[in-house]
Amino acid sequence: MRAGSIEPPRSGSVLLLAGSLLLALALLLLSYRQLIGRENGAVAPAPKDALAATNGVISFWEQRVHDNPGDFIGYDKLAEAYARRARATNDVSDYSRAEAAARASLRELPGDNYNALAMLASLQATKHDFQGALETAQRAIVVDPVDPYAQGVLGDAKMALGRYDEASQTYEGLVAKAPGLSTFSRLAYILEQRGETDAAELAWQNALSTDGGRQPDNTAWARVQFGNFYFTRGDLEKAEAQYEASLRAFPGYAHALAGLAKVHAARGDYGEATSLYEQVVARQPTPEYVSALGDVYRAAGRPDDADRQYALVEAIDRLYKANGINTDLQMALFFADHDLRLDDAVSQARAVYEQRSGSVPVADVLAWALYKDGRYDEGLGYSQEALRLGTRDSLLLFHAGMIEFRLGNHDKAREYLGAALQINPRFSVLYADEAAATLDDLDKLR
Repeated sequence: MRAGSIEPPRSGSVLLLAGSLLLALALLLLSYRQLIGRENGAVAPAPKDALAATNGVISFWEQRVHDNPGDFIGYDKLAEAYARRARATNDVSDYSRAEAAARASLRELPGDNYNALAMLASLQATKHDFQGALETAQRAIVVDPVDPYAQGVLGDAKMALGRYDEASQTYEGLVAKAPGLSTFSRLAYILEQRGETDAAELAWQNALSTDGGRQPDNTAWARVQFGNFYFTRGDLEKAEAQYEASLRAFPGYAHALAGLAKVHAARGDYGEATSLYEQVVARQPTPEYVSALGDVYRAAGRPDDADRQYALVEAIDRLYKANGINTDLQMALFFADHDLRLDDAVSQARAVYEQRSGSVPVADVLAWALYKDGRYDEGLGYSQEALRLGTRDSLLLFHAGMIEFRLGNHDKAREYLGAALQINPRFSVLYADEAAATLDDLDKLR
């Protein structure tokens, strides 16, 4: 397991616990997929060749550890293969199998076992246990201070915890020692957070220029992230080109299809956006994508279909939370965006903030939850905290602008809303029109 074998976690990954409960929950998820398939059309298959190859690897190592339960290397390989399949299929039980395999490896070799520690740290980050990921990655680095994989996970954990200076130092060191797809992409992300968009674009270009294409799923992932970068900048054509390049690298890649759906929705082509999102949620029924489908249904004038998707988001969240998956931040944003359970939105966002107080996204979600709950004064401080790095993100600026508007700070509201629309006039199916209308009202008040 070496640098670049697993992309840095962003969001949406989940991990279930092993045992009898796992089987019941896996069956529940399967039932949900079948329901989505009946409602939205045929379920799109994952890329067959890559999935078949991964299944073959898994079968080999499963047999290996069955025949030799003390084979810690076999458990390491099995954990890596399970994690790869989980990313390809969103079968969340594979994350649990990966964690069980990594821990089995550590039981067999509890000391000098870098691969198992590095994999476990990555899985903890996937589970949004970033403090645990940080501590496990540090243990791995003690075993092998040279290999960049665990250092990358350490940087990711620092990033998620809002320790940006430390994360930046880690990423810059990685780029110097091991320039490649994984390291340059990490650097690009933190540069984007800091508002250094030209440098971030260059880092993405460097990331892809160093990619040999040996792992198509990683190439596809990087192309999607580069597409997301361009979408955030409001360049829909370049975003679309990256999503299409992702699909060429890894046909049928769900995250690339979701990117294309987002582009079509931004253009007002809700029919094509709906069709693409339906394919995505048939294969990747994550809260993010199910909610996005609901938002497009609502924009297309299909409120009943939208409400069904929103109800499914809450059902999926209950499934995750029942198994120790921390989705508080994602669900706080979902509740706030859809004016649901606003007390829960605030309490869940605040709980995450207590653990990750330095994080820009966490401060932003808490500010927005407080705004939706009518607590504008309290939200203002968190909004200002979220802006402290100079992040050029339309949604973040929209949140800040609306808070300032409600507080009567019209000059600041104009500044933030104007900046949001300048960066990307179609930044959100939910909020782009509201931002434009509010800015228009503010201009009339001059």
